[in-house]
Amino acid sequence: MRFLLGIIVGAALTILTAYVVDNRAAVVGVEATTTRQMVNWDIVSQNWNQFSDRVRGEWRRLTTS
Repeated sequence: MRFLLGIIVGAALTILTAYVVDNRAAVVGVEATTTRQMVNWDIVSQNWNQFSDRVRGEWRRLTTS
């Protein structure tokens, strides 16, 4: 159980760190055009929405049968 929790916490920390690094230019006040983002967050959001819609659809299909 600890191992699984460690994997989940590690993945969350990795994503959080990438998000903070990508958005630190806005916090510091550096012009955003001079920095390059590690992650395209619009694409991540789109992929997450597609994934969650697919999971919801499968869940509905499994629970209605």
